[in-house]
Amino acid sequence: MKKYLLFLIPSLLLYACGVKEQAEQLQALEKCTYEIASADSVYIAGTDINTLLTPEGLNLLQTPKLAFSYLQQKMPVKAVLNLKITNNGTEEAGINQFEYKVMIKETQLLSGFINQKISVSANGGTSIVPVKVDRDIYALISDAGNQQAISNFLNTNSEKNVVIIFKIKPAFIIGTEVIQYPDYISITREVKNTTLLAYLKKNN
Repeated sequence: MKKYLLFLIPSLLLYACGVKEQAEQLQALEKCTYEIASADSVYIAGTDINTLLTPEGLNLLQTPKLAFSYLQQKMPVKAVLNLKITNNGTEEAGINQFEYKVMIKETQLLSGFINQKISVSANGGTSIVPVKVDRDIYALISDAGNQQAISNFLNTNSEKNVVIIFKIKPAFIIGTEVIQYPDYISITREVKNTTLLAYLKKNN
């Protein structure tokens, strides 16, 4: 029995230390700053978004192909958003695999799963995380209120802000064991319409 306890105690200590370290890195990640570094290969209903951009902004239904897709109650969006994470804190930030949701108020825009370890060194360290987007947004834009809100936001005649909520559900990895965090952690950031459209124009 004593031999068993002598073996078990170090294992428990290593387990606890591993969880504590990952929890501290996750806490540091919550304090990082986030921005879209680039938006690559953005397509809406098979149409390159670059062809939809005008000096006035972005009109989702200005082409026959998109209008036809809308009539079919489909509006698939595919893209790769390269998210830049900057850690201005004094502790290393990081996370293992995680589920995510991107929301505006109560409306979910995106969801997915990233199966890679992310580490961001302290004191100004950065990391680029590619986020693949593959979602049908018809349900979102078919609502008249959402259509108006999106139209207003994408109109570049005046600068507008929107609050984006990133919800992440991390997993702690100890050895070969994966421990799911019990709930989503919310990270709230503000995005300007002019900034978003500038990224789209620059990278497409």
